[in-house]
This record gives sequence, structure tokens and C-alpha cells, in this order.
Amino acid sequence: MKVRIYGAFLVFFLLIAVSAFSQETDSDSGGQTDKPDFFLLPVLETIFSGNLRWSPNWPSDIPPDGFSLPPGNPPFIVLELSNGDDTFVLRRDSDGRLLEFPFFYEGGYAKVQIDYSPSGAVQTMNIEFKKISAQKEESENDEGADDDTWLVTFPPDFLPYSELSLGGSFPVINVSSGDSDYFVFIFESPLFLTETWYDGDGNMLAFCKASVNTGNGAWRIRSLQIHGEGGVRSEDRFFDSSGSITEIRLSSEGAEDSRVLALYRENMPVFWQCDDFIYDLQWDTRGILTVIKAWDETGAFDTEYRYRYDMDAFGTWVRREEAAYRVQYDLLTPQPSYSRGIWTRRLEFFPAADGD
Repeated sequence: MKVRIYGAFLVFFLLIAVSAFSQETDSDSGGQTDKPDFFLLPVLETIFSGNLRWSPNWPSDIPPDGFSLPPGNPPFIVLELSNGDDTFVLRRDSDGRLLEFPFFYEGGYAKVQIDYSPSGAVQTMNIEFKKISAQKEESENDEGADDDTWLVTFPPDFLPYSELSLGGSFPVINVSSGDSDYFVFIFESPLFLTETWYDGDGNMLAFCKASVNTGNGAWRIRSLQIHGEGGVRSEDRFFDSSGSITEIRLSSEGAEDSRVLALYRENMPVFWQCDDFIYDLQWDTRGILTVIKAWDETGAFDTEYRYRYDMDAFGTWVRREEAAYRVQYDLLTPQPSYSRGIWTRRLEFFPAADGD
């Protein structure tokens, strides 16, 4: 019976959504909005999973092991990753739930902070959009380069695919940004979620459908289909047996398809292809990154990055210095200007239990 209710309501919901979207995009106003091309579902996927996993669509200079520790390390409360210009914070509460984390996307990243209700549901979320330092330098003269912030307020007991969820359409989610207010509706079916945005006047702005894998109260996005002002675009994800993303395929109307690839050993990438560059990552037996070899498909860029570390008492790196070398005439030549700098980490661990 629940499946039939899902199906009947979904047909009705999609008919309204498609009709509203068509009317909005065909109107003279064009449905213009200053809301970033950004959806809540991928952020919520990270929150409900409780983990910040590296993905092959992350910026290439973010350490792939920046937010993870080798097996056997104690759990941490706070991890701060910094290169002197940018600082990214991963923070948890005593129950291990994410309280703060960076969410990387094309064009920048978002600093996400979460508050939970007594039931454990997401209650409010603060999303502060930022640019990485190199992007700030490129746009420092732009008048619209200031960071934007959203305050997202969720309905009570917002827990998709949990025992508390009844499925179907959730009550409205409120998003405020400066003087603008938006209303977001999320619909849950057994196989996918949809996210629909409206402005303060009730005009539909964008529609997103996320196909998901579900199990044991958890869910993972398998593909995204986004309907916006520029047409329809899709993002398909593929995973290995451990759940790491091995491929992301991007396609959109009027644009050439693209994809990123990765292969893993013990959940850490050993091969990565992104933005016409190929990376070979080498790790030692402790799970410490030692070398990255990078080259492009033309062979014009052939660089090797080597690393030196400062470790803490647990054998976890707290400072990593990168040295760059160019391969010239089959010899490695130091190239200090190619180095992407020094990364440091500050860690706070949970107090040890009595008797440990």
C-alpha cells in the first residue's frame, strides 16, 4: 500500500513540478535568481553518512588524505587542515555526528555547520560559500566576490530513509540569504529523492532528482538530474566494493561530456584522472602518501611531488612539506616554483575512557 501511495503522489507531484518549471522558464522574466547553482541533497548525504570522503572531483591541491587518519588511530573531535591561506575544519560532537565540514564543489567550497534536534534530526544548517585563496586572487576586483551565507531551517524530525520517515513529501525547508527567502521541498520515494526550489513569490527556480542506493537507514546518491535555467544536466556516480567513488560522468545540454576517474587501494586513491591530468599516487605501508606523479595527456607537463612529514605521538602527520620535480631528459630536476606549499593539521581527540 505504501508503494502505491508513493507512486500516485509522485505522478501528481512531478506533473505540478514540470508544469511550474515550464511556465517559469518560458516566461519573459526568465526566472532569474542570484541563488548559487547548489543543492542541499549532496550536503545532506554527507551529513547523514557521518563521513567526509575524498572524491575525484575535489580540487587537485586538496590532500586526498587531509581529513582521514590511518587505521588504528583514535577518533578525533576536531581536525583543522591549513596551508597558510585556507583553513578547513572537520568537527564532530560526542556522538560522532558532523558539526562542521567543508563541502567542495566546482567553483569553490562551502563551510557547513549543523545543529541537531534532541531526536538527532538536522534542525538548522549554516552554509557559508567561500572561494579558495587562488580563486579569491582572480576575483578580488569583482564587486560580487564577497562570500554568501545561507541559513537553512528544517522541519521537525527531518530524517529521510530512517525509521522516523513516512516517505513522500516533507514539510517545507526554509532558506534565507541576506534579504532573500527561498522555500525548498524534498520528496522521498523508495528509489530517489527530489529537491525543488521556489522563491519568496512562489516561482519555481530549479528542480533536482537524485537516484539513491538505500540500506540499513543509510542512503548514497548514485546520480543527479538537475533542471535549471540552463537546461538539464546530469551527474552519474560509480562506486567500488568499498563505496569509494571511482567515476563521475557529467553531461549537459549544449556542452561536451566530461568525467573524472579514480582507483583505490584500502580506500585511498592510487590512480586519478581529472581535468586532463593523470595522477599516480604512492603510499607506504603505514598509509602515508610519499609520491604523486602527475602528467597531462600531451606529455608537456610531467611533474613528481615528494613529501616530508612531521608526525605526532600516534604516527599521524601534522605537517607535510611538498617538493616538486620536473622530469627533463629522464632526470628529476628540482622545481620549487611548482610546489603547492606546506599543509599542517591540528587534531583534538576524544578523551580516553577510564581503563584505556
